[in-house]
Amino acid sequence: MNIKKPTIIIEHCEVDLSPWIFLEYRHASIIYGRENLLFTNTPAKYHKILSKYGGVRSESVLELIRRNEIKLEEVIVLDPRAHKTLTYQDLFGAKYVVVGGILGDHPPKGRTWDYITSRIQGNIKAFNIGEGQYSIDGAVYYVEYMWRNRDMSGFRYVDGVTLKTDQGEIYLPYRYPLVNNEPLLADGLDYYLKHRKIRDDIWLEIIS
Repeated sequence: MNIKKPTIIIEHCEVDLSPWIFLEYRHASIIYGRENLLFTNTPAKYHKILSKYGGVRSESVLELIRRNEIKLEEVIVLDPRAHKTLTYQDLFGAKYVVVGGILGDHPPKGRTWDYITSRIQGNIKAFNIGEGQYSIDGAVYYVEYMWRNRDMSGFRYVDGVTLKTDQGEIYLPYRYPLVNNEPLLADGLDYYLKHRKIRDDIWLEIIS
């Protein structure tokens, strides 16, 4: 059995690396640790920036499994369409946890199933993490919480977050973990949605 914290693989499924998805990737790295994160299916032009936050591969996780660089039996996929809910025992037995690098649709369109789960050859183990649709970093926090606490007792969340801006309200219709009674949004996301630019300190981090 695996006793090391499993590596989270974020399979990049969007065409570009938008500021929003970048902020979620960066926050996932802060939550889970750069050394425990791998970005796959990543266009070469984004390797330099994402290498600050985890390992980076051009190949899809599908290709890495096909070539047996990653063993199928050591992988689990977090997929909202999966029938089984993730448990600590499932997590403890895995070496890799695949999360779709997908900005959510509302209502969900099942893109993790379409892009990842259904395309993996063999009997892949897929699990949901409840009925709600989490952000990428929220799903990573869920895994971190389960690994650290060995169950989900005490875990709390909120469905939907409203941000107030000078131009009106922005509603985010997703499920967010509650940490210290506050929804856990990616660091800098609130600022980006209000001002449509990346916060200065994060921008300096990127270009340094």
